[in-house]
Amino acid sequence: MKKNIFKVVVIGDGAVGKSSITIRTCYGKFDRAYISTIGVEFGTKPYTIEGQEITMQIWDTAGQERFRFLQSAYYRGAHGALLVYDVTRMESLKKISVWIDDLMNNIDQSIPMILVGNKCDLDIVRAVPASDGDTLADTLSEQYNRVIPFYETSAKTNQNVEEVFLKLGTMMLEERLFEVEKAVEWKERAKSDWW
Repeated sequence: MKKNIFKVVVIGDGAVGKSSITIRTCYGKFDRAYISTIGVEFGTKPYTIEGQEITMQIWDTAGQERFRFLQSAYYRGAHGALLVYDVTRMESLKKISVWIDDLMNNIDQSIPMILVGNKCDLDIVRAVPASDGDTLADTLSEQYNRVIPFYETSAKTNQNVEEVFLKLGTMMLEERLFEVEKAVEWKERAKSDWW
């Protein structure tokens, strides 16, 4: 069985829960103490999806403006991205377009992405309705000519966290299969043109 390694970048404003999602996924725990990420943190998570073994290298990037200059180096070579906002802060949703533009300006091709509204366990202080996340996902899907699914998660309760990574893994595998099929088709076409 072939092992696939995928680099996943987790991006969004500071304090939206990127580190909590990464820690929940890689280590199966939630830490209430918020410590701002400086630069980038890195973790790995193996999965078996559709009979394929994959390992996700999850790059948790700093969301603070003062670390923005580091972002482009971390985006290079990414195979997938989680675009994370905090459902208790409308401004973090509005800035997703800045994050995705930054990502797209620093990678060679379009990659699978998922929009994630985190902290859905804090419904009592919710500022962003789920419908706003759905609408943004639809708008981004149209803008980037690819399906960008939307999930609400809670790293604290583990709601939908695993589902997000499984969906992204499936999308990255499909993208890789498409690339392989395209390469085989190109090779066959080149061979037939040669003869």
